[in-house]
Amino acid sequence: MPAFAYQATDPTGRTVSGSVDAADRATAVRQLSGKGLQPFQIREASHAAAGKNGKASATAAAAKTGSKTSAKKLPTGPIKLSTTQVQLFAEELAELLTAGMRLEPALKLMEGRGELTPHRAAAKRIGDLVREGHPFSQALRQVSPSFGELFCAVAAAGEAGGSLGTAMQRQSAYLAAAREIRGKVSVALIYPAFLLTAALGVSILFATFLIPQLTEMVQSLQGGLPTGIRVLLAVSDFLKTAWPFLLGGVVVLIGSLVAWARSPAGRPAWHRLQLRLPFLGPVLLASFHSQFLETLASLTLGGLPLLRGLELAARVNANTLIRSRIDRATDLVRDGGSLSRALERTELFPQNLIEMIRIGEHTGELGETLRRAADRCAKELGRTLERAVAMMQPVIILMMALLVGVMAYMMISVIFETMNAVRSRH
Repeated sequence: MPAFAYQATDPTGRTVSGSVDAADRATAVRQLSGKGLQPFQIREASHAAAGKNGKASATAAAAKTGSKTSAKKLPTGPIKLSTTQVQLFAEELAELLTAGMRLEPALKLMEGRGELTPHRAAAKRIGDLVREGHPFSQALRQVSPSFGELFCAVAAAGEAGGSLGTAMQRQSAYLAAAREIRGKVSVALIYPAFLLTAALGVSILFATFLIPQLTEMVQSLQGGLPTGIRVLLAVSDFLKTAWPFLLGGVVVLIGSLVAWARSPAGRPAWHRLQLRLPFLGPVLLASFHSQFLETLASLTLGGLPLLRGLELAARVNANTLIRSRIDRATDLVRDGGSLSRALERTELFPQNLIEMIRIGEHTGELGETLRRAADRCAKELGRTLERAVAMMQPVIILMMALLVGVMAYMMISVIFETMNAVRSRH
């Protein structure tokens, strides 16, 4: 059985070190917690070396780790984390918390692992804030904007319900599933993107090289140009002279639209439009169903009151239209209405989900029913993404065929006019 050298604090606050035999790190943490110790550093060592020099090796490791940490300065501003690093942070914290460690020693142990990576630096900053008395969810918001509203809301719910380890586990699984979905979408879009790029390249080649050469030949033979060719040439000449102004206009237009979408007046209209877009709308709505029901299930099963759970679950989505309707549903539940009826009034959920929630209310197993509904929505989200990507591919191929077809028609028209001009001269 492997041995683990550790450093921990005893009930009096003193630092102690030693070694413990355990099957794995989680078991070692549970053994130390059962003895009233709170470990902040655990490293695996050989059984013999740990039995003879466990205390010395732990002290040396702590000194080495401390020298590395002091040699590098921690960032002072907000720490930027990638999605992978956020997922790694959640996985490590969930592993330690579910093994029985308290939050402060778990964060202390995380900040002492390996080199000074961004997620390790975030763990140190968060641990400092937690030791100062700040709530964990508030420390997340202060340290890094990369955690996002959903992550912080789930952390707040886990704190309130006493199930932070389980909340981090579910959040880690959600981040992994989201990464997998994004990967599938990216892979599925490679082929359509290649086709669209090829179509644009061929169109530019036709418009800037082949068609002008053929039109010069036709004009030299005193042949007439088709109307489509004349329009294309006029547009090409206009773009050659006015492209800086057009580019500036496009930049100004995009900047104005972004500023309007972020303004208090334009944000509700933009969020309403997002839900009505052909491909994006169904995906956003299915994603909301999965996130909302999963979060509400975790909060309910964690022992949090339903009203508080609704208030926290409403924050998992940034869409103002969705938030306003969930807030109205919360008010209905606060006035004594049932959850299923309140959610039905929002007109955001399909009827089959409403029926599942109604059954859960009648059977008294609302939390488990919400979790099953969330799993069903997660599968539906995957199918919705697959349908959206499958529909995008033929649309892009059709656009490519139309673009290339127009160019080919113009080329054939020019060739036909050239042949007519040659015949007329003979």
